[in-house]
Amino acid sequence: MRVLFWFLLLACAAVAVALAARLMSGYALFVAPFWHAGSALALIAAQHLIGLGIAAGLYALLVRRGVKPWLAALGAAPAALDAYLVVVEHAVMAETVYHAALVGALAMLLWNERPSVAAALAAGLLLGYAGVTRSVGVPLAGVVLVYLLIRRVGWRPLLAFSLGGIVLAVAYAGTFAAQHGEFGFTESGGRFLYARVAPFADCARLGNLPAELRPLCPDPRAGLTTNQYLWGKRSPIAGLPRRDPRIGEFARHVIRDRPLEYARVVAGGVLHYFEPGHRIGANDYPVGPWQFPTDPRVWAYPGYRGPIRAGKQDRASDHPITEPNHFVANFAGTPRFDLAAARFMHDYQRVGYTWGPLLAVCLLLVVAALIARRGALRLRLDAALLAAMTLVAMTVPQALSVFSYRYGLIAALLLPAAAALAVTAFRSPRSADAAERPVRTAPSM
Repeated sequence: MRVLFWFLLLACAAVAVALAARLMSGYALFVAPFWHAGSALALIAAQHLIGLGIAAGLYALLVRRGVKPWLAALGAAPAALDAYLVVVEHAVMAETVYHAALVGALAMLLWNERPSVAAALAAGLLLGYAGVTRSVGVPLAGVVLVYLLIRRVGWRPLLAFSLGGIVLAVAYAGTFAAQHGEFGFTESGGRFLYARVAPFADCARLGNLPAELRPLCPDPRAGLTTNQYLWGKRSPIAGLPRRDPRIGEFARHVIRDRPLEYARVVAGGVLHYFEPGHRIGANDYPVGPWQFPTDPRVWAYPGYRGPIRAGKQDRASDHPITEPNHFVANFAGTPRFDLAAARFMHDYQRVGYTWGPLLAVCLLLVVAALIARRGALRLRLDAALLAAMTLVAMTVPQALSVFSYRYGLIAALLLPAAAALAVTAFRSPRSADAAERPVRTAPSM
């Protein structure tokens, strides 16, 4: 009976993800009931409740792992109070559901000393769903597998976790292949990668570039930014089919030609998240869409993207619409505005966010705990898992897409919690590692 139960659970998960693939996103599966009900208010309220649930879940997990309640509260506070997290909860964007799936998977894996087969399977399913909600989450499964191998949790939990993630990934990619002719998670990956490398591409150095790729060479005199290469009408890829294989092939030629420059751009994007404030470079996506407006009735690109605004201005804009909020006017109907609340949230967001240097301090605490090798090994490994997942989740978008502060929000969720675990490890007895070592008995005489 137990085997039948797990089989049915996996089958239901596979069917759900196949439906998500037909809708083109795991997030679309979450949004669908609210869309059919015609209530943006219900969707936003649900996402705000999920956001509070994420904060509560992080607090409970930290306390469970032995973190002092006051320190656990500090570790979970950014998840509830960071205004940039609140603003994506207030928009038709996948981040909140994606974050919830990641935190849920972590809770399944870290709650007990050793994850059970059921908990590992649930974690695999949740992490798999996170991957089909936002494809940049797919590599996180590899981080967790490394953690489970280091922890030596046993082959059964390891297999259960892998099976849960694989079933969802194969179900989504298989449905995607039935619709588009090849396995995959997205049809736009090549375009984003092209935009990432186009600003430093030099076709004069690419002597082996095939003739069919030459029309994609950027004009260095144009001085286009990453966003302009991605969306602009003057970009060489403007008007090409979204799945044109030449786009991704050209980008890979550039990376092979200038790997150090590519690595510098990616590393610079990751380090950008740890700077004070919200500096916007020439190749960065604007921060305006992730900020509450002073007056939501006045909107123009690239301003606030949430549903509580005058949707008709969206349709009148000359800028090509790319966000899920394109159809928000049909979804939300005629919005009602509370200007006092809008101004309060706008003013609060100016100070109510997780400061980049503070995130850097959190990361350094985790590194220090690993280097010092002090305190419980389990706490240090758990802290390292959260930090590693954060860094991978921040690096992948920088390697494949444009810089956006939206992609760095996961750091406000996981790095303070990781720091709380690291500090607890420092405060724990030096002999705490003994509990992690298997007990060996002497052979009988």
